[in-house]
Amino acid sequence: MVWGGVWGQVVRASPIDTLKTLLEDFVFTHPAQISISYTDLTTFEHIGIAENRPYNPASVIKLPVMVAVYHEVNAGRLSLDDTLVLTPDMRVGGAGSIQFLPVGSRFSVRHLVMLMITHSDNTATKMLMERVGLTTINRVMKGLGLTHTIVGTSHLLRAEGKNTATSKDMNRLLVKLYQGEVISPAMSQDMMGVLLKQQVKWGIPKYLPATVPVANKTGTLDHIKGDVGIVWVEDQPYALSVFTQKLPNRLFGTGWIAQLSRLVYDWVMVRKEGGVAGV
Repeated sequence: MVWGGVWGQVVRASPIDTLKTLLEDFVFTHPAQISISYTDLTTFEHIGIAENRPYNPASVIKLPVMVAVYHEVNAGRLSLDDTLVLTPDMRVGGAGSIQFLPVGSRFSVRHLVMLMITHSDNTATKMLMERVGLTTINRVMKGLGLTHTIVGTSHLLRAEGKNTATSKDMNRLLVKLYQGEVISPAMSQDMMGVLLKQQVKWGIPKYLPATVPVANKTGTLDHIKGDVGIVWVEDQPYALSVFTQKLPNRLFGTGWIAQLSRLVYDWVMVRKEGGVAGV
């Protein structure tokens, strides 16, 4: 069977090393720092390219924040039905609509989590981070083995040099979510459900068929783009985490991540079907 590729080349079903070569070629031919972590969630084969390089994760850090919120819920120190109040110092510009609402507006923790992930609302994020605490977020990440994920500020527009993460850490977190190992199977499933409602789709999902569910979280600043997620290809799901920085143009990173995602998807489909991919 033939599957449409995006690079004008023929890609034959082959061992995992072939995908690694394709990804290395992609990184080599694009003028930016690109970090990639890929894990097959059926065989757990793994590819990492510069995956330990630290990045300012921008809004990708909202995935660890959600995990820390659920950790506090599980510990009984917080409820998803608790309400938080918008105060002037919680307002953050950029993504999200809560910043424009009146001071004193009240939101359930559940609603803030949903807005933080699906619409990348910065104000919702700051409210949750301040409620949970940066120390708790860091402790939870360390407990999950995310050794390069550090949160030093709740103001994501001023996080350079303060918040860091790696594609390897984010993929490790995604794999644990998939396996039901983040807090509990039920809570892992609940968080995965939030990610599957994602409305920001410029990265990993952009060039994939609309019928393929993607549970992802993006992050973007002028010089940084990132997207991490699980692509639910039937019988062959996989986790993919990508960070880019030192971009020649603020628009390049989003398109490159979308193209890279399609490259991975085409290879997975070729391997799955045992056919030939090309254009």
